[in-house]
Amino acid sequence: MRTLRWIGDNGALILTIAWIAILFLAFAAPLLVAVSPKVATVAYMALKPLCHQISERSFHILGNKMGLCGRCTGIFSGLTLFGVISLIAGERWRISVVAMIVFIAPMAIDGLAESFGLWDTSNIARFITGFLTAFGIVFCIYPIIFELRSENSRIERIS
Repeated sequence: MRTLRWIGDNGALILTIAWIAILFLAFAAPLLVAVSPKVATVAYMALKPLCHQISERSFHILGNKMGLCGRCTGIFSGLTLFGVISLIAGERWRISVVAMIVFIAPMAIDGLAESFGLWDTSNIARFITGFLTAFGIVFCIYPIIFELRSENSRIERIS
């Protein structure tokens, strides 16, 4: 029970550590190709459930595609940066669900338009829309996690 309580109390920290690990692996994968192709393959495979990894839609390091596409790199870069900022700021920085949807909308519109062949977006634009999406997610969801932690602490003190 203590382990579950600790996980609940530290949910935002755990998520942020996960974002950091995913982003690290995405940058490490193309670097590992030269050092250990087998380890690089494992890194790419580990990230595959999170991203399509299409080469044309990915940034490249030393001629090798990153482990995440441009949009996913933006998302996980934003989740990492804004997660750290949110951990420092706490509940003070909060946006509404409507605001979160506004931040997600550019990525959704761009992704759908690309899917239907209406336009083709650059990796920089994909990165930016992913980064904006991460801002919306973190500053809407993390304060809820902090609030739940506070509520659990109040309940414990009453019990």
